[in-house]
Amino acid sequence: MTRSSLLGSAAIPLRLVFVMWLAFLLEIMYSISLGGLGIVPRTFSGLVGLLFAPMLHGNFFHLLSNTAPLLFLGTMLFYFYGRIGQSVFLRSYFWTNLCVWLFARPANHIGASGVVYGLAFFLIFFGIFRRDFMSLLISIITLLMYGGVFYGILPSDPTISWEAHFAGALVGFYTAIDFRNKRRVG
Repeated sequence: MTRSSLLGSAAIPLRLVFVMWLAFLLEIMYSISLGGLGIVPRTFSGLVGLLFAPMLHGNFFHLLSNTAPLLFLGTMLFYFYGRIGQSVFLRSYFWTNLCVWLFARPANHIGASGVVYGLAFFLIFFGIFRRDFMSLLISIITLLMYGGVFYGILPSDPTISWEAHFAGALVGFYTAIDFRNKRRVG
């Protein structure tokens, strides 16, 4: 099995993180709010959030809390599962956002947490369903580092989109089931 380099595997997650930070800096430098580009469920104007919501963050802590896991989980995905990585990433991005638009409470949902949850749940459950040594090892590492994601799918704070967390978890879980029998994933 040939793998791309670690830096090459980080290319897509790095691009998303770059755009997230750029959007945040533009908001600060020009005193503007891009939050209106978030997902507002079941509204026509909220559809724009399917594309832009993961790039927008409410504050520095929100941005920072999504940056590290997105880089780590995204890089692991593309490094170990390069053949399916793009499909998994796109599902975690767009299917999660679509679920939020369809089913979430009426609010403006922003942030990349749904993508993070999609990637984490995929990496955790893919090894369990696939049952090969490397995939199980990746599952264990992800679980040890991000096992707390299981608590984030429950409503706890009205300012946090637990619906995006839950949608990402469902998308990641479903994607792990869907891809479990693929012959070549790396």
